[in-house]
Amino acid sequence: MSTGIHNPVIRPPARRSGRPMAAMVAAFLLLCVVAVLFAVPRMRHDRELLREADAAAGPPLVLTTQVKAGSSDGNLELPGTVQAFQQTPIFARTSGYLKARYVDIGDHVHSGQLLAEIADPQTDQMLRQAQATVVQLKAQLAQAEANAHLSDVTNQRWQTLVKQGVVSQEDADTKKAQAGADAAAVEAAKANIGAGEANVLSLQEQQSFEHVTAPFSGGILSRNVDVGSLISSGSATSVTQMFSIGQADTVRVFTNVPQANAEQVLSGQKASVTFRELPGAIYRGTVNHSTKNIDTDTGTMLVEVDLANSDLKILPGMYANVQFDVRQAHPPVLLPAIALLMRVSGPQAAVVDANNIVHIRSISLGRDMGDAVEVLKGLNDGDRVVLNPADTVTDGAKVQPQLQTQPQQ
Repeated sequence: MSTGIHNPVIRPPARRSGRPMAAMVAAFLLLCVVAVLFAVPRMRHDRELLREADAAAGPPLVLTTQVKAGSSDGNLELPGTVQAFQQTPIFARTSGYLKARYVDIGDHVHSGQLLAEIADPQTDQMLRQAQATVVQLKAQLAQAEANAHLSDVTNQRWQTLVKQGVVSQEDADTKKAQAGADAAAVEAAKANIGAGEANVLSLQEQQSFEHVTAPFSGGILSRNVDVGSLISSGSATSVTQMFSIGQADTVRVFTNVPQANAEQVLSGQKASVTFRELPGAIYRGTVNHSTKNIDTDTGTMLVEVDLANSDLKILPGMYANVQFDVRQAHPPVLLPAIALLMRVSGPQAAVVDANNIVHIRSISLGRDMGDAVEVLKGLNDGDRVVLNPADTVTDGAKVQPQLQTQPQQ
């Protein structure tokens, strides 16, 4: 008999799966890996910052080199310029128009050679007039001499008659005075002729300026006029330069010797001169003149070397290299160009002492050798100088010097 009560069926609990746990472990490990990947560069960057901070806190590292004195024996090579031994412009001494021109640039002329002719009709006319005046004055002289002769004869007659009582003494004195006046007129006429002849000579000299001649033998360097050109003379603003002439069989080479070598380059010293345009040719010359004065603007002394140039290969205006054999008792120190400081107070160098302390020294410069400069004052042989000094290299600063035996060029 059924009681009507339903008995439920009891089921065993379901078994849990292990996959969610593995996913959680994998996610945790992935997070650890990502954290490591981000943390390691950050730690490395922090260490680099610490190293840079430590380095900044210490003395800066600088490159240094020891300067040395140059050789006491050597050649002093300097640039020079060539000028003709004699060179002058030729100006007109009279005004007019150029009638003829007989030379051009490059022509060789001798002293006194006719270069050009100027037509000056005004001077020619004045000369003819002056010559006619002289002729007129000479005629007046002849007339004065005739009058004087007549007055003298008349005076002699009247002096005889006054003694005979025929004429009065007053009339005789009048004739005597007239004779004296006529004699004075003769002397005045002679003086007028002298003045007229002097005027003629002056105009003839002025007329001679129509012929332009060479003052010395040489070559025509320039020509500024041609046939028909208006020629002016007179003031410096209107005078016409017709030609320029230079004597180049001997040339002068001018060069500027630095103050440090001025006492070594004396008159009579031999010099060797070369030209880039004349390869292989060495010209021997002699120092003939010098200013014996140091130019305050350049710190140099101007020196003249004379060269024989019989073949006329050396042209005025050329650039030359002049070499002197010099011996310096105290050769200057050579400072690398990259160690030179150019500041408002003048050239300076950063010198490092035995305690690695920087001292900024003012120096006096000599010649520029390209990769180095001569220091005449301010540095000693063996001093350590800073190469390419930065702004941190100041006077009194502590540095870490690193010696570089061969400075960077």
